[in-house]
Amino acid sequence: MKGIQKAFARTPHMLSSKVGMTKKSTDPEFDDYARRFESIEKATEKLLKDSKAYTESVTNLFTHGTDFATHFSALFHPLGSEYGLESKHPDAEHTIANVDGYLGIMEDLKTSVVPELELIESRIVGPIKEFQGILKAIRKSITKREHKLVDYDRFNNSLTKLRDKKEKTLNDEKNLFKLEQDFEIASTEYDYINTAMKNELPRFLVQATQFIDPLFHSFYYMQLNIFYLMLEKLNSFAEGKFDVSVPAAQIASDYEARRSDALERIEALNITKRLVSTARMVQNQRVNSGLSPTGSSLGRSSTMSSTASRSPSTSSTFSKKPAPPPPSAATSAPPPPYSPPAAGSNFNAAAKKAPPPPPPLKPKPKPAAQYVVALYDFAAQADGDLDFKAGDRIEVVERTESTEDWWTGRLDGRTGVFPGAFCVISLVLLSWDVELTNPF
Repeated sequence: MKGIQKAFARTPHMLSSKVGMTKKSTDPEFDDYARRFESIEKATEKLLKDSKAYTESVTNLFTHGTDFATHFSALFHPLGSEYGLESKHPDAEHTIANVDGYLGIMEDLKTSVVPELELIESRIVGPIKEFQGILKAIRKSITKREHKLVDYDRFNNSLTKLRDKKEKTLNDEKNLFKLEQDFEIASTEYDYINTAMKNELPRFLVQATQFIDPLFHSFYYMQLNIFYLMLEKLNSFAEGKFDVSVPAAQIASDYEARRSDALERIEALNITKRLVSTARMVQNQRVNSGLSPTGSSLGRSSTMSSTASRSPSTSSTFSKKPAPPPPSAATSAPPPPYSPPAAGSNFNAAAKKAPPPPPPLKPKPKPAAQYVVALYDFAAQADGDLDFKAGDRIEVVERTESTEDWWTGRLDGRTGVFPGAFCVISLVLLSWDVELTNPF
């Protein structure tokens, strides 16, 4: 609470000193020490940031390199009982023979670099963090010195202004006495901390330089050690297999020359085309077939779109039958009045001899419902669309022969239309609602 009160008391003087309305004391000697201290703070922060960035980069380099070697080795291993790949693919004979060795050297290199990275963490990052703790404590003392300087200036300005006043009242005399006491206390505190900082900061700057310079050199040589370790391991792997004296520009040109049309053939494979967005692929197919996709309808026809927006469960071929005409006046004669039967009639006997009602018809078996399984997620683009997630099992209400059309389906009590290209027909259908007996 006391610190907050002091902060509010210093605020008017700090604002007026910034606009030049009040006098502000300066100490060129201390200002030079403070500037050099700030440069050490920035250099320490940069060294710590670069050390962490280098460690993370090397870790990611060998992690991704090992993963690449693992997948590369898996690609060039024979599948099942397939042998003699070198004779079948003579251009890849050298690669097939060395993929396992490349995987082993990458794993060995990753294991060898881990102790070097731990050494950077313990010898560089750890001491820098401890040094930053010392810098924060000194920065706190510098901030305290600045606060004492503000107190010294504001009491000095107030005291000078009151002393220069020609006609002083009784309250002015009381304030003058109080200001003299406050100025004496502020002057003593400022002189003490300012003298201490000017005596201690030069010694600290020398010691900080002696501390940081070896860290720079150590970090440099640790990076060299990692580089030479990588160079030694890779040269031992490439010895007798590759020509390491080839310049980088020639390596790139040789690769392009030997690659031939491999990239085009890989891009033509269906497995690589699956990486393309399915929605974009369906849209492109509709554009190529002459249909113009409009907005959120994803290329559906106008008939289907209007039908889906009107009622998701109504098919596009449904047409409402006209109402039957009202009966004409000629056929609307009233029935004859009721007359009870005669006493001697045989109406009751005929009623007793009426034949029994026919037995109820057996219910017809319900046809099997067809289901599809969603391959991808689909979000509803318009009213009447049926959204689903990959793996959902959707009951097909109405469909066409082409998977490029929009089908009508039901999922979790919701009915709507969805693109058939997003799903695959499930081989498991609902059973007939009839009782099957075991013939054995």
